[in-house]
Amino acid sequence: MEENALKRVYAGYYTRWDKKRIYVVPVVKDIDTGEEIVICKDASFSKKDNEDYYTITKASFCEQVEVDGILRDKYVRQTREEIDRNMVLEVEEDGFEGPKRKPFTYHDNEYADRYIRHCSSYHEYAKDICANYRLDQKRRKLINERRQYIGVSGKADYSAMCEDISFLHQSLKTVLSDHIEIFQTRFAKGLSVRKAAEELQVNRGVIERRQAALIDAFSRLLHERDQADGTCRLYRKPEVPEEEDETE
Repeated sequence: MEENALKRVYAGYYTRWDKKRIYVVPVVKDIDTGEEIVICKDASFSKKDNEDYYTITKASFCEQVEVDGILRDKYVRQTREEIDRNMVLEVEEDGFEGPKRKPFTYHDNEYADRYIRHCSSYHEYAKDICANYRLDQKRRKLINERRQYIGVSGKADYSAMCEDISFLHQSLKTVLSDHIEIFQTRFAKGLSVRKAAEELQVNRGVIERRQAALIDAFSRLLHERDQADGTCRLYRKPEVPEEEDETE
């Protein structure tokens, strides 16, 4: 236990043994005892009113628990999961510092690689279009001005990106008209949940619920579009051809 308690705890995402996702902010010391304390918050997308912070001793954070007769780490660091920029903005607005171990790999400029329609579900597809809306608009403008593909791999991806943006615009004018306000603040302006809550004068839980409702409604429209067109715009892994039987 003493060896585990000495492990370094990094800022970022962790998954608890029961699949609960958390975001670790800093590790601080108790002013009286000197014991190290981990400060964290809920990182579940569907969690409502998750603005609260929680603490757990580092010793407890690093210990192991028995699951189905097997000892497992209580919390496992998600090293391959890119830290959501909005999460960092929120904790910084609350007075905490962001991770220092390495620069963030945010797709925060229009020159970053943009993978179009690489989503396996319509819910993920809807989130992808909305989350990349501001940068996709910049990419489209640059491509038209410079007559070269920027951020996308070629004509097919550029056409798909423009088609998705146009469909989103049309949907916001019609079926999604009730969601324009939350779309403008969160995605068109790119405000964090906290800033959006301040602008709309509501709490962050309301912002998250409205955003979730927008994504759900948009995902249904994307599905209906594919059904009407008789196609599927979700990502499908290429099938591996079966090896031919060489026996005669």
